[in-house]
Amino acid sequence: MATSGNERGGVIGFLSRIYVLRPRDQAVHPAGRLAGFTDAILAIAATLTVLNLSTSVDHPGNRLGHQIGSQKAVLFATALAFMWITGSWVLSHRALRQLRGADHYMTLLVISRSLVITLIPFATSLLARGVGHDDFWVGVEAVAIVILVEQLLATAGTDYAHRQGLTLTPSTPASRRFAVRMWGFWIAITVAAILVAPWVDWLALVLIIVTRISSLLPIASDRRGLYGDLGRNTDD
Repeated sequence: MATSGNERGGVIGFLSRIYVLRPRDQAVHPAGRLAGFTDAILAIAATLTVLNLSTSVDHPGNRLGHQIGSQKAVLFATALAFMWITGSWVLSHRALRQLRGADHYMTLLVISRSLVITLIPFATSLLARGVGHDDFWVGVEAVAIVILVEQLLATAGTDYAHRQGLTLTPSTPASRRFAVRMWGFWIAITVAAILVAPWVDWLALVLIIVTRISSLLPIASDRRGLYGDLGRNTDD
């Protein structure tokens, strides 16, 4: 039996009272609790990375250097994981402090990126297990893929915030394009790491480390006076 227009309108009207799918109809909420959730995820990920460290059965005469030398790969992977997590924290809070608030879709994008971060311990553990083996590139590629997904979600969040007017400072087409292009630059480097990993794993690892170091560096949005910072007292 065909459904009448009134019945379709009734169903659609009923569903529209339950779901608010259009971004322009969604409320904007403070991002404070979202930042707290992200902090918790990062703290758990950081804790899990050190669980790969262990001690081995030692012999008389061996010193601390022997224990450290026996797990150099794990120590390197742990250091990379902490640098990665620290960079993710910096990038996350940089993005959140530039928001006047977050709607439903922005919240989902931030949470999705946070959940990808939980894969850091797995990826770096895989990297450590491959050191000294022919399949070392597998761990390198796994790390690069997780970074790439994180970058893509960050790009989507940046673009969405600009398009929906969620930023503290008024967004312009030029500022949106610049922000997206900045992410695109690092995405291109990460994709290059993924592509060369099976053949030149050390070069792919260098590219990965470069992207992680870049996340720790201050950029234009960290400039004093932007986004309601507290300022500082100087003797200038």
